[in-house]
Amino acid sequence: MYNSDNKKLTFWGASPIVFILTILYTIPIIIINNSYQSIFEIHFISYPFKIILAIFLLIIGLPSYIITLRILRTAFQKQEILTNGFFSICRNPLFAEVIFFIIPGILLFFNSWLLLTIPCFMYIMFKIFINREETLLEEEFGQEYSKYKNNTSAIFPKIWKYKT
Repeated sequence: MYNSDNKKLTFWGASPIVFILTILYTIPIIIINNSYQSIFEIHFISYPFKIILAIFLLIIGLPSYIITLRILRTAFQKQEILTNGFFSICRNPLFAEVIFFIIPGILLFFNSWLLLTIPCFMYIMFKIFINREETLLEEEFGQEYSKYKNNTSAIFPKIWKYKT
C-alpha cells in the first residue's frame, strides 16, 4: 500500500521504532534493577498472587496477539481496513495486547515495580510514533478510516463496543 507521497504503509507500521526505543530503555532499567533489586521489589502484593496474575495476563495476551496478527496480515494483503473483532474495541490491538497483557505478564515474574515502568515507556513511545501510521492510514482509506478513528479508542479497549 502506498499513499500519494510515495511513503510506504508497511505491515509493521510504528512497531519497529517503538520496540527499538523500548529495548534501549529496557537495558539500563534491567541493569539498575539488578544492581538494586531489593529496593524495587513489590512488597504490597503477595508473590503467589503476582504469579497468578502474570499467568492470567499471558493466557489472555499471547493467544489474542497471535489471532490479531493473523487477521491483520490477511487484511493487509487484501488492502482492507479492519473495524470489527478486536479492531472494533481499539485501533491498535497488537500494541494493547503487548503493553497491557504480554509485557506486564512477563515482568510480574521478576517481582520489580521498576521493570513495570517498561510498558509505561512503551505506551509513551506508542503515543509519540503512532501519528505517522494513522496519517498514512487516513490517506490510504480516506473518510472510512477517519470515521473509524473518531469512533474507536487508539489503544485502551472499550469492550462494550465489540462488533463481530
